[in-house]
Amino acid sequence: MQCFQGGYFAYEPRYLTRIPIKTIDKDDPTDVARHDSLVSLVEKMLALHKQLPEAATPHEKTAMQRQIEATDGQIDSLVYELYGLTEEEIRIVEGSQAGK
Repeated sequence: MQCFQGGYFAYEPRYLTRIPIKTIDKDDPTDVARHDSLVSLVEKMLALHKQLPEAATPHEKTAMQRQIEATDGQIDSLVYELYGLTEEEIRIVEGSQAGK
């Protein structure tokens, strides 16, 4: 890893290849369904974030923020399922996200 002016980093492929990125098996209906659900939830999340500044009342804004939080939780659950995380691993991940 190399740090450039402005705090930007360059990562070498030997480090990036170690990141466990799940690929979708398009011949596996479960993988395809999971993928489609994830794409749908991400699109919903993007739309909600785009609509949030347009909320006319504090009540609308609160309702939309709750939808965002619920959608975020659904995305998290799907990712945990995708990677086969155990309850213990989920607690570790959730604990590390406490400050987000």
